[in-house]
Amino acid sequence: LTVLLAAVSITLIQADPTPIAPGPGDVFIESQSCSIAWSADPSGMWTTMNIYLMTGDNYNMIKLASVGTVNGADPTKITYSYPCPQVSPYAPIYFYEFSSPASTNLTWTTRFTITDLTSDIVPAPQPTQPGGANIPWGIGTIIGTSAS
Repeated sequence: LTVLLAAVSITLIQADPTPIAPGPGDVFIESQSCSIAWSADPSGMWTTMNIYLMTGDNYNMIKLASVGTVNGADPTKITYSYPCPQVSPYAPIYFYEFSSPASTNLTWTTRFTITDLTSDIVPAPQPTQPGGANIPWGIGTIIGTSAS
């Protein structure tokens, strides 16, 4: 019984970082700063948090690049910036995935746009997810590299 209660307690206190930004409608310009923000993991478990640039639908996500590794449990460091890559298409089809070797949970930001000029943005190629949810998406690429 003691072991069971301990396991339940650990499960109840486990928390994950919560993505805050980018959010819907956010636009970033290639070669300028792509910024990411989250609320820290209050359990302190996510001391190693990997951040990946992603694309694809909610069921078939594609990792385009690893953009950084940070301490996701440090409440004094809840942002990260890096130079935005050159991508195609310029559409709101990119998002970030947060993962940690300390947790089986994954978290994601909402989709955002990377473009060369704000006037070059095109709509997401797909208006709905494969499961029917009204969440536009598409498959993007980083110019000059292949998906990892």
